[in-house]
Amino acid sequence: MTTSTPVNTCKSETLGCIASRPWLWVVLAFVVLLSAWSVLFYIALNNQPEVVPLQHLIPA
Repeated sequence: MTTSTPVNTCKSETLGCIASRPWLWVVLAFVVLLSAWSVLFYIALNNQPEVVPLQHLIPA
């Protein structure tokens, strides 16, 4: 029994490896989108506006 290495290992051709697997771009885009939303929510939660007390108006 002989063992052989697979032909499509993509060690030296990084761009060819990514181009042959387009689902990696989808996963990368999803990770970037999730990271951007996480940063956005973190900033929004830490910079909430001040609570302003409202005066209740008596109906005329």
